[in-house]
Amino acid sequence: MTSYLSALGMLAGAVVALGLTGVVAALRGWRPEVRGVRRGLIRGRLVRVVEELPPGWRDNYRLLLTGAAGAGALMWSLTGWPVHGLLAFAAVAGLPFVLYPGGSGRREVARLEAIAEWLQQLASVRAGGKPLEATIVDLDTAPALLERPVRQLADRLSSGVPARRAYRRLADDLNSRIGDDIAQLFMDHVTSRGPGLARALSAQAALVARQGTDLRDINAERAKARSEARRVSLFAIAVVTVILVNGSYSQPFATALGQLGLLVLGVLFVASLLWLRRMAMLEDEPRTLLTAEERAKEKEGEAA
Repeated sequence: MTSYLSALGMLAGAVVALGLTGVVAALRGWRPEVRGVRRGLIRGRLVRVVEELPPGWRDNYRLLLTGAAGAGALMWSLTGWPVHGLLAFAAVAGLPFVLYPGGSGRREVARLEAIAEWLQQLASVRAGGKPLEATIVDLDTAPALLERPVRQLADRLSSGVPARRAYRRLADDLNSRIGDDIAQLFMDHVTSRGPGLARALSAQAALVARQGTDLRDINAERAKARSEARRVSLFAIAVVTVILVNGSYSQPFATALGQLGLLVLGVLFVASLLWLRRMAMLEDEPRTLLTAEERAKEKEGEAA
């Protein structure tokens, strides 16, 4: 029995050590080699979650991870138990997501406004009779939130990538229902080359701007739900902190078996916080175009 508990303790220590090593490696710029579409999807989801945070938290999140690793190591050294350190790390690293459950929604509103502005810019230039591809490539400015996907689209078009493929990649970069609608409009124009593109772009810009206004109103209504989720989460974290810091309360967890039980409780606790966060989030509209992963699976099916 003693050897079994020792093995559990070593396993818990190895898990924490691996996690802290991964944090240090990430802070130094290392990224896991996950090939193909899955790498882009995983990285895109992680980046999107961090980007939903307010600028102060978002821009300094790597520093926060450094502090979280230090807090985890300190808790481990003080208590002598690895799971205590892991929970301390998770508490510090997850603090901004607890303070801003489900995001504030402001970034998505700003993103819609940026898309509307860009479409209106394209409509203004296109009204002079310039081809769409040349308009996109030659447009000097783009809203800050769209600078990267717009630049990537312009680079693809200028390097000879077929227009339909470049527009489909734009939909992947935007990863939203609005992005699919814009890409579909561009691809339809590649097929028809009709004269009404400037009017269509202006109409799409007005539609996106109206959606941004509606989302702003919805976000204001859901602020109460986010506030409740934040209060519940902070109270729960405070209770857990008291239990871990107080020696008499944490005594049952001061064994290898207790560490395993604490790890399970910690996972359940994090899952409950994620559930609260999901309740406070606005659901994304379903996409109309196939995602990059779905297209890859479709090609694999055809090849088989």
